[in-house]
Amino acid sequence: MKNGIFDKLNDKQIEAVKVVDGPVMAVAGAGSGKTRVLTNRIAYLIDKIGIPASSILAITFTNRAAEEMRNRVFKLIDIPVKGIWISTFHAMGAKILRRDIHYLGYENDFQIIDDNDAEIITKNILKELNYDVKRFSPKAVCSLIEDAKADPYVLKVHQEPFRSVLAQSFERYQSYLQRNNLVDFQDLLVLVLKLFRQESQVLDYYRQLFKYILVDEFQDTNDLQYDIVSLLAKEHHNLFIVGDEDQSIYAFRGSNIENIRKFTKDFPEHKTVILNQNYRSVTNILKAANSVIKMNKNRIPKELFSQLGEGEKVVHFKAETDEEEAYFVYSKIKSLHKEGTSFRDMAIFYRNNSMSRRFEDILLKYNIPYKVIGNTSFYKRKEIKDIIAYLRLIVNMGDDFAFERIYNEPKRGVGLVSFQKMKDLAYESNLKMMDLIDDESTFLPNKSMIRLVQLKNDLMEIKRNLENQNLLETYDQILNKTGYIAMLEDNEASSEKKFESERRIENLQEFKTVLLDKIKDYDVNVSNYEKLVSVLEELALREETENLLEQSEYVSLMTIHSAKGLEFKVVFVTCLEQTLFPSSQSLFEKADVEEERRLYYVALTRAKELAYLTNARSRYMYGRYMENLDSQFLQEMDDSVIEKLGLSRPREVSFEKPKYNTEPHFNTAVQDTYEKTNIILAIGDRVKHKVFGSGVVVSIQGDKATIAFQAPVGIKVLMKDHPSIEKVG
Repeated sequence: MKNGIFDKLNDKQIEAVKVVDGPVMAVAGAGSGKTRVLTNRIAYLIDKIGIPASSILAITFTNRAAEEMRNRVFKLIDIPVKGIWISTFHAMGAKILRRDIHYLGYENDFQIIDDNDAEIITKNILKELNYDVKRFSPKAVCSLIEDAKADPYVLKVHQEPFRSVLAQSFERYQSYLQRNNLVDFQDLLVLVLKLFRQESQVLDYYRQLFKYILVDEFQDTNDLQYDIVSLLAKEHHNLFIVGDEDQSIYAFRGSNIENIRKFTKDFPEHKTVILNQNYRSVTNILKAANSVIKMNKNRIPKELFSQLGEGEKVVHFKAETDEEEAYFVYSKIKSLHKEGTSFRDMAIFYRNNSMSRRFEDILLKYNIPYKVIGNTSFYKRKEIKDIIAYLRLIVNMGDDFAFERIYNEPKRGVGLVSFQKMKDLAYESNLKMMDLIDDESTFLPNKSMIRLVQLKNDLMEIKRNLENQNLLETYDQILNKTGYIAMLEDNEASSEKKFESERRIENLQEFKTVLLDKIKDYDVNVSNYEKLVSVLEELALREETENLLEQSEYVSLMTIHSAKGLEFKVVFVTCLEQTLFPSSQSLFEKADVEEERRLYYVALTRAKELAYLTNARSRYMYGRYMENLDSQFLQEMDDSVIEKLGLSRPREVSFEKPKYNTEPHFNTAVQDTYEKTNIILAIGDRVKHKVFGSGVVVSIQGDKATIAFQAPVGIKVLMKDHPSIEKVG
């Protein structure tokens, strides 16, 4: 042993490592050193107990986690380790099938196809069966085939005609894969389970091989993974699982939190070890997290504690508007960075991807480098770039670049070969591609041309009505008339695909807020056409600026799902309002609210030193003005560890204002919340405000300035150090 195996372990960790035989459940709280326990246990079994490395199977969920475990084990043991299986579930499945898949009628040199390959195969099968791939989405059918492999009941739950389509496609898809000696990712689990259940000699071989099994993140296992592991461990019972019900947040991907309870029933003699010493966060953060998560029922009780000191209180700042919320986050980031905290040590969390937009705008405006982690920046997301292309065509029907992006999005039966023919013809004729779209044209198949003509007519009609309606209504027409929203609202998609589509729809709804923000201050005499041209120009310039800001030192923006497994010195958990977090979809079922509460717990426990919780009394979101109750999670925290700033009081009502309310809302009465800026205002100073425009300071009283703005704004009383005020001249 290169280092003392127990040198850096606490008593509970040592206890978990030293239990050699029998089932063990290590309940590993956030930041409790579970990877250290897993790797030291493997090293202990090999180096101290003398278990052959080839008799150990350790399973985790990502290749990166498997590589880290492997490296740590190798550093702990003096002698070279050969034969140990440390891998993901899918890598393990591939290895088993490479040896034994011939029992199921495949050749051992099978090839693994990815999701794109699977979708192409499904599309070809639908065409062979003479089904319209516009009506029956290959992507949706492919996802359901994947689900049906794990649970055949999926084939029976749908109504006709989709039920028959799915059943026939499933049979052909399976036959095609086996005939061509192919397996998909789901097969790497399904076929292993089938192998174990049908071929007892194969199961016996692996039971004899793997005398000790360790599974990381057990709360994230699905039913297939649980069945594989439980079958392997059924005889020797040497199954060591590490998990935490309080961090089970992937139900939408198929993980089953009940697997921890199934383990306790299937292995009743198990030993439970609670790992509750946290090595990441200060005490006040843990107290806040503990007080919330204990509201969940049917969990294994544990109270995280830390020896890193009490630390600062968790701050809850309630803003008047979402704009105020974003400014607060910006001002704290700026002041913390000035005091020495690296941008990379700070992160902004939100429940859904669409919530990133307001923070991206503010950080970009004030040149704070940022990076959207686990997803694309709001303005670079596919659906946003698609809708911008449609808007560009409303401005200029001859914009070939914009047309090239959306001519077949959603699908209109125009393949790459047909489009290239169209492109070449336009070039040779010195015409725009839209000019070639006509009922009399014959260079494309008739069905494809009919759809393109419909697209052209719809866009022309929208353009004709541009000045007769609100721009937000124009936006809605584009989404509906082009079929873009209908494409995303495909009801036959799997739960995970639906989750992704819902996120994309939310992003498109949030883009309405972008439009509203950018047009609300225009003079009434400015035409909608001029407004749209200006908005598109600003968005183009924004992308250029965003590219210039990209660097290695940045603030991280991410959903809380993406934050799992990460840690930061400073964390901002934002948009904490009922219907946003917890999300509106979760409020109907107690189990869903509990999953949201676990998500909140995960967010809080990513913070090492400082945690800021923010929300707003009112916000523009998804294209509408709304007021929501404070998130129930804010009320569930231990009040003694919370510092309240701004308007941190619960609301008594929740309502939405009219859909197209364009009245600007800006807080003028939040005190003692923003970093003091360097500007010093005096009577007579000329200033510029981002919403109200140019003005002159007419009086100063305490921390407030009375400013006379140009008509029609008039007199306003504002916080004199607000980031929106710039001194000019």
